[in-house]
Amino acid sequence: MPIDDPRPLAGLCICYFGRFDPAYARNVITARCLERAGARVVQVRDDRGLVARGPSLLRRLLATSCDAIVVGFRAHADMPAARLAATLKRVPLIFDPLTSRYEEKVVDRRLVAPHTTLARWYRATDRYGCRAADRVLLETDAQIAFFAETFGVPRKRFRRLWLGANEDVMRPSANGHRAVSAPFTVFFYGRFSPLHGVEHIIDAAAQLEGAGRDVRFVLVGAGQTYDAVRARATSLGVTRVAFPGVVPYAQLPSMMAAADLCLGSFGTTARAQRVIPNKVFDALAVGRPVLTADTPGAREALTHGTDAWLCEPGSGTAIANAIVALESDRDRLARLADAGHALFTARFSFDALTRDLATVVRELVDARSPRRNAGPAARPR
Repeated sequence: MPIDDPRPLAGLCICYFGRFDPAYARNVITARCLERAGARVVQVRDDRGLVARGPSLLRRLLATSCDAIVVGFRAHADMPAARLAATLKRVPLIFDPLTSRYEEKVVDRRLVAPHTTLARWYRATDRYGCRAADRVLLETDAQIAFFAETFGVPRKRFRRLWLGANEDVMRPSANGHRAVSAPFTVFFYGRFSPLHGVEHIIDAAAQLEGAGRDVRFVLVGAGQTYDAVRARATSLGVTRVAFPGVVPYAQLPSMMAAADLCLGSFGTTARAQRVIPNKVFDALAVGRPVLTADTPGAREALTHGTDAWLCEPGSGTAIANAIVALESDRDRLARLADAGHALFTARFSFDALTRDLATVVRELVDARSPRRNAGPAARPR
């Protein structure tokens, strides 16, 4: 595949399969990049329970002409049907799980008790999905190392594909850098999961307010820890934090542009150490400076003080100190914003992700059909 080929997957059809969420950022971005690479993307999906959807999905997939199958986020349980169809159709199977369902539900969020039937089911679908796929896509090398060791899968089966951002929505403001004015505004959006560590943001807000700093926080979203976070803010007497609730996705870029600093995640779970949340890539795409936890996952993509500001996870004091340092040096903020956006363009943009993903798909398709692009000399006369 020529490196400068603008449409390296032209002529291919890629089938997105299973009970995946078509509106989730990871699935949207991956499908968008496949289309930018020239592939035609079709969907074979069903939102019913596994027993109801399984036979129907399999029949529909077998009747669909495609060159590769992708099983996206939250369709882990549909990997057996996808593997059977891929074998019968002699096409490669790509698993894009984003996260371990067992770790997400049982370890991270603690919504399912360990040793229950459902917990064992989640773990089984994680393990089978990785072992059945020809390639597994994950967002960081730290996540790949965890999956490979946990599920006993060779590292060579994995490929890193950054999360990136949906550039159809996440774009820099036409006005460029926001003119900083009082109060200094700090922005966060998310699903308020343990991964995000929003309680530590509240602790930082309390410390800054107590010190008389003119800093305002805007925390958008809702989720598992939302009520606890609101209660913590009340108990600490924090008044300079706004909770707008859930807002339309298309409204987020303008809210980021109106802020002086965007926040990532600060949780201390094992998963939080390995991943980089969407909100970090979104802020880079919009051209805003980012403050997030200093973790092995973040260090794969970001350089502290150059294109982002990294601080100790799980510490409101660390967050507060970082905000004070950045708020007092507006030139540094502008440099972080510019360098962060340049980094995004080079490594995490649609163009960059399209190249990375097309390389994975082309490698698999060509391995299954070596004569497809071998050129006239390789074809029988």
